[in-house]
Amino acid sequence: MNLSAYFAKKYLVSKSSSQAIHWITGISILGISIGTAALIIVLSVFNGFEFLLSSLFSKHNPDIKIVREGGQLFLDDDQMISRIKQLKDIKLVSKSLDQICMFQYNESQDFGTIKGIDSNFRQVILLDSALVDGSLARLNENPYFAIVGVGVKNKLGISLENILEDISVYVPKLGEAIDELSKSKFKEYQIRPEAIFSLNQESDGEYIYTDLSVLQSFIGDQKWISSIELKLIEQADIKLLKKELEVICGKDFLIKDRYMQDESFLRIEKWLFFLLFSLTLILVSFTVVGSLWMIVLEKRIDISILKSLGMLNRDIRRIFIFVGLGIGILGLILGFGMAIGFYFLQDRYALIGVPDEFIIDSYPISLKFMDFIIVSVTVLSIVFLASLLPAQKIKEVKSIFREE
Repeated sequence: MNLSAYFAKKYLVSKSSSQAIHWITGISILGISIGTAALIIVLSVFNGFEFLLSSLFSKHNPDIKIVREGGQLFLDDDQMISRIKQLKDIKLVSKSLDQICMFQYNESQDFGTIKGIDSNFRQVILLDSALVDGSLARLNENPYFAIVGVGVKNKLGISLENILEDISVYVPKLGEAIDELSKSKFKEYQIRPEAIFSLNQESDGEYIYTDLSVLQSFIGDQKWISSIELKLIEQADIKLLKKELEVICGKDFLIKDRYMQDESFLRIEKWLFFLLFSLTLILVSFTVVGSLWMIVLEKRIDISILKSLGMLNRDIRRIFIFVGLGIGILGLILGFGMAIGFYFLQDRYALIGVPDEFIIDSYPISLKFMDFIIVSVTVLSIVFLASLLPAQKIKEVKSIFREE
């Protein structure tokens, strides 16, 4: 065993002449363990929400979505679409166009997005299964149809039973900024509400679907689109297919699978909470500083003897860094045990519930091995930095025997 590690082990587990050192060391280990458990639990809860929301959203996401980098519109390229259709893993190809606009129904007005869709779109994202009212049966008869998000329906007060009232769509004129509700800055056309859908909160409160060709002809002479959605066969090799699509579409396009379409959801909040609890752990680490400082003061005679025996300052300094890391490792192990225990209790008995209006009864939770690695590196890095200052104290201790 390394000599520095041997002495560190002895100092960590042996009895001290001062009870205060034992208490401070114990508090340090307990504080680190609670901070570690908190970090794991926070990450696990966000993992659970990400898994839950992905499972809710992804069934209505296309298998692959192709968009222009930066979200820009691009021209409908028949040659590119034809090459995509020839790929063996492609079952259906759909094109769509998103356009920011203003909606009006009776006296109610609101901004949102009109999305032009083709005949394949409803099969690519399973639109039929997302309907909560109305029917898609008459879409082929009336190209001026509207499939309305339930959030938009509630905000505008849209009623499918009112056959006398259409939705007015106001699309900005080219070069005009949307800075006020002034109809003079918009072009207008009418669409008939035929059905109400519910996909997710964002789409429900913003989108109305209508016919792609009608929207294209209304906004300009050229056939602009904003995305290409693909439905794949069941045995599709998605990784290989994405590479093939990158070759066909070029570097200006992003190829997004189901996961990539939702990957940013909650991610910022997750790491903000992780940072917050890490800062709390930094405050807890000051108890490690105090504990090591007192150990250094108590072991001054030992340090003097070790220096007299020829042990270098860096090796003695390493002893106390190892003691600090030992405190951190004990806190990690205890914290991991606490977090795993909480996970099983929450998963089985739903200790912490959520309000009744939620679609779940308790907070979802999911452990990931990578989270344990991230937390371990974070905690040990904080403890290591906290150990450096007390370890420098050994420079002030002189050896017992000195040469004149």
